[in-house]
Parts: sequence; structure tokens; C-alpha cells
Amino acid sequence: MKNKNLKILFLYPNLHMSTLVPNGIAILSAVLKESGFHNVQLFDPTFYASPEVTRAQKKGKSRYEARERMGQVKPFDYGDRGIQLKTTDMFDDFSNKVNAYKPDIIIASVLEDTFPIFLKFMERIRDKKIKCLAGGVFPSSVPERILKEDCVDYVCRGEGEGALVDLCNALEDGKDPSNIANLWVKKNGKVVSKNKIRPALDVNTLPIQDLSIFEDISLYRPMMGKIYRMVPIETQRGCPYACRFCNSPEKNEFYDAQRAGRFFRKRTMKHVHTELKEVLSKFGIEYIFFIADTFLAMSEREFDEFCEMYSEFKLPFYMHTRPETITERRAKKLKEVNCHKVNIGVEHGNPKFRTEIVGRNYKNEVAIKSFELIYEAGISTTSNNILGFPDETRELVFDTIELVRKLKSDDINAFTFIPYQGTSLRGLCETKNYLKKDTLANIYETDSLLDMPSLSKKEIGGLVKTFPLYARLPRSYWKDLKVAESDTPEGIKIYDNLLNIFRDKYSNTSLARD
Repeated sequence: MKNKNLKILFLYPNLHMSTLVPNGIAILSAVLKESGFHNVQLFDPTFYASPEVTRAQKKGKSRYEARERMGQVKPFDYGDRGIQLKTTDMFDDFSNKVNAYKPDIIIASVLEDTFPIFLKFMERIRDKKIKCLAGGVFPSSVPERILKEDCVDYVCRGEGEGALVDLCNALEDGKDPSNIANLWVKKNGKVVSKNKIRPALDVNTLPIQDLSIFEDISLYRPMMGKIYRMVPIETQRGCPYACRFCNSPEKNEFYDAQRAGRFFRKRTMKHVHTELKEVLSKFGIEYIFFIADTFLAMSEREFDEFCEMYSEFKLPFYMHTRPETITERRAKKLKEVNCHKVNIGVEHGNPKFRTEIVGRNYKNEVAIKSFELIYEAGISTTSNNILGFPDETRELVFDTIELVRKLKSDDINAFTFIPYQGTSLRGLCETKNYLKKDTLANIYETDSLLDMPSLSKKEIGGLVKTFPLYARLPRSYWKDLKVAESDTPEGIKIYDNLLNIFRDKYSNTSLARD
């Protein structure tokens, strides 16, 4: 295929050490190169030590540091692998990159969390007048909001592989891109086209993700206190479940409404095997993260196919799933193929609230059993929990604490509820006037965005901070923990003392002590 001249720059406006290598960008780069576009580069600020634009950062804490402080992650040191964070200014470096490379178009993968920093990057090159496409979950949900920004010319709704190639071909050939499916197009400050969605693609026709556009440092990630060369591998796209705090139901409904097919699709194990062979041979990978909203959302036949396929590699791997997808048989077979860590979404401990508000319908006994099975198989577990849902009370939070105390969970995560655009619960929060419609959600913050009578922002923050300690320490400590929820000098002193007790006695065990 003839090489094309268009210069493409991906911008991944990530914050300090927040996520793995973005699999979506790696796939899009591979698709572009397969289509003849080989002038593809990336700017990724993940490993910069630059100041960030969140309240947590202004307090001098990265997300990892904040979670370590709360006893949710084990301490780690990139220096163990000879890695040093970049100390130059990331905005200056981005501007210099643009000046040197002179891209014809910038492709930005934008989350609601990273939208402000995306704008900050683009402000630095405002005078360049470079075409920009924004894609991802957030632009797909609120294209009108994104296109209000002068720096954005196109928004991609839904999957980007086909639309991006079509757009780049149009720009390469000097043609009008206004009618490209999946794109909203702006000209002279006005939206001129809102195109329909193309059918959901066959994920098994995609090329192997292109990891070559990333710096080598990007492959290193912490896991349970150690640093590994880690790579994400997509096994499915979308999710069959309907959690009300998640964007996946919106994608399913959007594609259904557009008659574009089913958004939830699975890759064949043959396709996954091919990708594993290639990335392992080229990049010296030590650890796998299987990207899937619910990894074990598969039939027994599909699960057996995975285990048979992966038995060839047996590298330690990590995945997310739900309590109801775990059986004794699956737990044992996962151990046989070297599953290292299972992150299980508990989210809430009150069955009625969990079903009606959260959108998860399972019995507490199922959660307890699922953790027991994974634990007894010898696989590390993490329980994921969310606090501060709309209309949640302190009593409801303690329902979650009581459930987690019964789980054989090695690690405990507690996150503040994030009202993302496009989710069912976002709509509920706006209807109840718990937040303003233009409020941007941000996972990098620990403070709640909701103003609600049932539970204050300060209470939510205190409970998130102390949640792992409530879930693990003996009840005799609970009186002190109530004081430790506050950021008063006395509360901070008590918290520090209890956190040290927690780390010394309970950070490596799954059993709460009564």
C-alpha cells in the first residue's frame, strides 16, 4: 500500500501515573498504519512529575499517593526499575513537540476527567490552527459541549477506527469530511453535520495494537507493590450489564437506537493468542492486564477456550469481574493459568439500594462466596466499593462496610461516586439538583461533587478515607475512627496512628478481626 503523507499526532491528556498504556490509541495507530498512514506520533504526559490541575494535586498528592495514604495500594518505587519521572514542563514539551513535528491533525482521546487538561494542552498551541478531533466516552456523550471549544473541529461518536481512517483519507486527498459516519463536524465555528453511526465493527478484524508509538517507560506499572512491564490486552468490547454509574449501558442503548448492531462483542481466543504472541516477543512483557468491563462475562465453553489458550503463556495476569461470574471451577482453573489478581466489583452492601440505585442485582451471600472461592484458590483479591451515591446515608455506607468485613479480600478499594455524563445516575443527580448540569466529573478527586441532604461532602470524604480501616480493624477502634474521619489536628493524629496499625497487622490478610 502506498504511504500517505498526512502527519498525525495523538494526544493522550493523561494525568500522573493514572492508567495503563491506552489500548484504544494503540489500536487506532495500528489501524492507521495498516491504511498507509505511517507518520503517526504520540504525546503522553503520564510519566511527568509536572503539577496537575486537580484539588488533590494542589494538596501535593498524586492519585497513587492519595490512595497509598488511605491504605488502598501498597507502596512502590519506580526507582526499583531505574525509572525516573520527567521533570520538564509537560505543556512546554507538548508545544515543542508540535513545533518540531508540525502535525496536520491532532487526535485526542478525551475522558471527562481529563477534559480540562486537554484544553490546557491545546491552549498552548492555539496559534497553530491545527485541526483537532476529540474522541472517547466523554465526547461521545456530549458532542455539543466538546464542539463549543475553538480548538476542536471534529468529534467522533462511538468507535473511532473506521471514522478516523476515513477522516485522514479525506484530509490527505483534500476532500470535504462533512459526511463521514460517526463524525460531528464544525466549520467556521458552527456544527455543520451530525452524521449517523456506522455498524459496530467486527473486533476480530482489527490489527494487533501498535505499542511502538509509546516510550518504553510507558510499559511499566505498579501491581501490589512491585513494578512490572505490563500490557493491556482487549478480550471484549462493551459490557452486557447495566450498572447505573457506568457508561457502558449508554453505549449499548446508543448503538441499539442507531440500529448499528450490538456494542458488546468478544474477541476470539485465536485472535487474542495472536496478539499475545506478538507483543510478548517484541516488548519483553512480564504481566498482562485483560481489558474487559467484566472479564468473566463468558460461557463455560469460552472460559475453557481462554484457559487452554493462555496455558501456553502463564504470565501473571489481572482482571476485573463481578461476584456472580465466579464459580469454584473457574477459580481453580484461573489459578492453574497463573491468574495473579482479581478485582471484584462489590460497589454496595445493601441489596435493595444496590439493585434500585446502583443497578446491580445479586445477593450478599453470592459476593461472600465469590471472594472465598478466589481466596481459597490462592489468587489475590481486591474489593471495589463506591461511597456517596445519590441519596446514600451513613447507615447505608456502613451496610457496605459490614459486607466487606465478611469478604476474604486482600485489598480494599473505596472510591467516591463519580456522576459521569451519559450515565443513568448522572441524570438522577441533575434531576434532584445535587449538582449543576455543567459540572465536570473527575475521578482524580476524592471530594464528592454532590450536594445532598442525606450525606455531606465532608462526611463522604471522611468515610472514603477511613473505609479500609473500618472494614478491617476490630470494632473496638470504631469510636476513634469516627474522630479520624475529620481533618482536625486530633483526627489526623488518630488516623495516622490507626493507619499504621492497619498496615502492620491487616494489609496482607483478608480477615477482619472482631
